[in-house]
Amino acid sequence: MGTHQNALSQRDEVLFLQQAIRINTVSHRGDEQALAQLMAQRLQAAGIDCQIFGLDNRRSNLIATLSSTRPGPRLVFTGHLDTVPEGKTPWVHDPFAATIDNGALYGRGSVDMKSGLSACLFAMLRFAQRPRDSWSGEIVLAATSCEETGAEGAQTMVDEGQLGAFDGLIVAEPTDNELVIAHKGALWTAIESQGKSSHSSMPAHGINAIDNLLRIYQRLDQIDLDTAPHPPLDDSTLAVTMLQGGTQNNVVPDYARMVFDIRSLPSHSHDALIDQIEQLCAQVTQESPQAKFSISTLLNIPAIDTAADAPLVQIAQQVLAAQNGQAVAPKGARYFTDASVLQQLGEEIIVLGPGDPTQAHQTNEHVLLKDYLQAIDIYEQILQQRLLA
Repeated sequence: MGTHQNALSQRDEVLFLQQAIRINTVSHRGDEQALAQLMAQRLQAAGIDCQIFGLDNRRSNLIATLSSTRPGPRLVFTGHLDTVPEGKTPWVHDPFAATIDNGALYGRGSVDMKSGLSACLFAMLRFAQRPRDSWSGEIVLAATSCEETGAEGAQTMVDEGQLGAFDGLIVAEPTDNELVIAHKGALWTAIESQGKSSHSSMPAHGINAIDNLLRIYQRLDQIDLDTAPHPPLDDSTLAVTMLQGGTQNNVVPDYARMVFDIRSLPSHSHDALIDQIEQLCAQVTQESPQAKFSISTLLNIPAIDTAADAPLVQIAQQVLAAQNGQAVAPKGARYFTDASVLQQLGEEIIVLGPGDPTQAHQTNEHVLLKDYLQAIDIYEQILQQRLLA
């Protein structure tokens, strides 16, 4: 490792990120509370108020608050504590060792999204060094649990009043430090087919749950996803993600299940989409009276869409233009974030964070140290422009 790279690796910000990655926070089996406590220790040492809200003894939300002595806007940073599993494919470096190799930090969560979460923390620590009467408003860091399994922590944060209304929200998900002002929503639906089992040599004595479910599968293209185009987002999508059925080679199945994922645009009504799914099942039942279906919604979170002329968007564009030396155009994203839930508390929302988003959930996930450190500078400059004005 060269002298410059070695200097980067010894920076406090990098050492902290390594500590964070070495804590296994895989959703529902890792220790998210340990990471929340690590963050709280650093923040409290700087005089920042912290509250940890336990969902159970391993999952937690964290709310950290830094207030000035002057009234002003309430700006919230958010990121999630959990990660997806490390997977079965061997890694070049141990996914929980936080190894630095050629200017990149490897590990599960390095991109999605412990680098973004840590960058928020250090931007907040920098601002905490300023006299409280030298700026206006309040800075909040909201670290959520179980985002990867359906924004569970963010929903608890809203339902239990852990996070109040905000004037601006910065979601630190990986965007290559580019500005995202809209992303898709998600509607996850499960359809279960009930049949009657029989010996497979006498199928007429049974009701094949798989056959009936396939009638739905073959008509999913009838669900109308057309709506007005919504730049900067591309078209909506529907993908079948799970098909389950059957118990034995010689038994007509009495149960089958299908799950599909619709990624929606801001102009979609999820209620209207659910109505279409129910009508499709009713149509098949009318044609095949022995078919019986039950429908359940597994996840229902809307898209987000912030106006391009919103003050927070304008400030982020100015900061990024100064960093990059050229004008920055806002973008859209296919994925969803906790903002889908947290938008109930405010309107100005951007997604902006370090790391290549295509690295998320991948084997050998890694973030470039220079991008992580740049994100801290970007966040600090956004705070300066928003709260020092």
